[in-house]
Amino acid sequence: MKNIVLCLAAVAGLAGCVVEPGALAGTDEPDRTSNVPRDVSPAALAALPRGISPEFLIKDASGCYGVALEASEPLRGVPLLNDAGLQVCDV
Repeated sequence: MKNIVLCLAAVAGLAGCVVEPGALAGTDEPDRTSNVPRDVSPAALAALPRGISPEFLIKDASGCYGVALEASEPLRGVPLLNDAGLQVCDV
């Protein structure tokens, strides 16, 4: 798990395009936080790496979670993995 957190931090630091959701408020940019899941499962919150806000969680059509790393349409990111290395999904 420690390696995953370090990788996420490195990618986020190198990407340079990660912005805090809501930071674009008041600009002409579209609201990119509209895909943030509102009904986040406790399992997804527990698997979220330390220091990453739940606002960065994204969920795909099959109910699996990821962490958004860039402001794009559609939102894209890396899969959210639990301690066993499995992607966190709503059942």
